[in-house]
Amino acid sequence: MNPVAKTIAAIRAQHSLTQQQLADMAGVPRATLANMESNGGNPTITTVIKIANALGVTVSDLVEKNQLTVATLVARKDMQSIRLDDGKFVSSQLSPINAPYILINEISMLPGCYSKGRPHPQGSHEFFYCLEGTALLQINDEPVEVEAGNVVYFAGNLPHNYINEGLKPVHAVAVVSIKDVIKTR
Repeated sequence: MNPVAKTIAAIRAQHSLTQQQLADMAGVPRATLANMESNGGNPTITTVIKIANALGVTVSDLVEKNQLTVATLVARKDMQSIRLDDGKFVSSQLSPINAPYILINEISMLPGCYSKGRPHPQGSHEFFYCLEGTALLQINDEPVEVEAGNVVYFAGNLPHNYINEGLKPVHAVAVVSIKDVIKTR
């Protein structure tokens, strides 16, 4: 039995995506996705990761049954984190799986951090709110300095990098809105 079949189909339906749209977002053939959504499918972990990334969720989110409830508490231990640039860049996903159209990440950047951002789908928007320190974002090769208390807003599909040239750590929150992406597909 395929442990991700029902969850992928449910999340895809929640976002009003067709199989072809999700397959395109994940970079997998539609037939592969259709097979994944069938109970008889046996997807590779690489394919499951691609689908999870396209949906903005963790692999654990796909394996566990996620039902919409009145409220969803996300414990720190359950937040997916990625570490890049030899651990100088840490991004922890704060938003739960059942929060449609939005991805919220807590970001920490140590001095000397230079991390290449992953462009989001066409039509998405990113808000980067600096809580502590001063971050430098390169957005489409243009430098934007973001001091504590300030926010920068940009088209999420643009190439962007997160940099800390200062001597103090940077703490920030990044919010990515994907509602327009899902509506236009």
